[in-house]
Amino acid sequence: MKKTSFLCGTVLAGSLALCACSSYQPTKNAWKTTKDLWYTYVSVPAKVDYSEKGDLSPRAMALSTCMMGIDVELSRFERTMMNADRAPTREWLDKLFADYPWVSGFAGVKYDGTLLGHEPGPSLKNLDFIPLLYEDKKQNSRALRGYVQQSPLGPEVMLAAPLYDGMDFLGVVVAHFDMRELSRFSSSPEDLVILSPAALLWPGKYDFAATPLAGVDWETVARKSTSGTCTNDRGSFYYQVRYLGNLPLIFAVVESGSFPEGNGDVNQGTPFFPQITEKLPPPPQPERKQKEEDAAAPATPQFGVSEDTLDPLSAADAEIRATQQPHDIQPGSEQSVLEPGKPAPARKSGVQERALEGENVQVRRPQRRRLHIPDEALEVPDMPKPEPQPTVQMPSPFGPRSARPAESTGEADAAPAETRPADAQNAGQDAAAPAPEEKAAPAPAEKSAPAQAPAEQPAAAEEPARPATLPGGRPSPFGPRS
Repeated sequence: MKKTSFLCGTVLAGSLALCACSSYQPTKNAWKTTKDLWYTYVSVPAKVDYSEKGDLSPRAMALSTCMMGIDVELSRFERTMMNADRAPTREWLDKLFADYPWVSGFAGVKYDGTLLGHEPGPSLKNLDFIPLLYEDKKQNSRALRGYVQQSPLGPEVMLAAPLYDGMDFLGVVVAHFDMRELSRFSSSPEDLVILSPAALLWPGKYDFAATPLAGVDWETVARKSTSGTCTNDRGSFYYQVRYLGNLPLIFAVVESGSFPEGNGDVNQGTPFFPQITEKLPPPPQPERKQKEEDAAAPATPQFGVSEDTLDPLSAADAEIRATQQPHDIQPGSEQSVLEPGKPAPARKSGVQERALEGENVQVRRPQRRRLHIPDEALEVPDMPKPEPQPTVQMPSPFGPRSARPAESTGEADAAPAETRPADAQNAGQDAAAPAPEEKAAPAPAEKSAPAQAPAEQPAAAEEPARPATLPGGRPSPFGPRS
């Protein structure tokens, strides 16, 4: 510790000296020098030694060889039980016994101790599953629970998976087996001894009373160490603890010495383990409020029912549950929003929320009342019809219509094109000085007179003294015609 503190002080002093003495040197170069000193003397980078093989000791190698096959089977079995979080069907139970032929049976137990079902029938060992209903405070409430029960026919190992509905505890599903059936997966089962804090599970070829494993408080030893050595005047055993759920299993092999052989009976270890005579009552559980959707469901879960007897929705749901989470909404369920026209029912959460206190309390404001207006008040009375407004007739800028509009229109269209521009050019002159002939007849009547064709005009040329006039009585601006 003193050496490390000295090196740290040296590095910091050197970095300060570099920064102070080399004011012209960039800060980046000073930091590079500081890093080199740090990784050279203070924090040396780690290196991997690939030549190190990590060889085990002879006692650890012997124990690993003996328990490897059993450990593989237990690991597979634990993964299967972790997924057993619902009432099993007949197909699921058949697959369980086919994959693990060393399993003795499978049972479902309600939270009050009621046995819901047992496959493949009642056990001859008269098993008591109530201790598995108690939660271990040192582990997660949904973790696997292990237990060993002693019986005249030999100890039975149990592994249970708890079932929950939200925060409500429903019960457990339990699989039990005899360690003597599982010991055949070991490469040399005669050299291996398996025990638990409650019973001797497999004695191997040894007389258990003559081994240093007898008379040890394994409950205390398993809490303090995971491996070690037990010694007596005959020799020593090397042991290692392997947990099955929260149940410690102790595997041991001979490290040195020689021990007498026994008859292989597991009951020879009964005097060295505590005997439990009193049966535990079911653990107290808070009263559960039955939900509306649970009212139509059966009082107890169906245990070991074939999938063919289930409704089509449940059968399809059971097929895809193996690859999906238990709380996922399945297609076609009541909570699915994929069905058009079917609103999702409102469900209350099963999680009990604690009441907020202090500043976290949400102030609920009183709801505003809506003003109710009767329909009679919304009716609008009939409005009086508006009077027709008088129409104003403007005088026509073209004067009164002639008596024969059709004839005048035809004559005007038949007039020669030479007279029309002349009338347009003399429009300004006629307005200033009206012709004397306008008093004889009105202008509209004169306009409606038929125009003479150019071929008939020589008759007017016989009177040279009379000036030529245009239609309407106006004098021609070009003078008399020749």
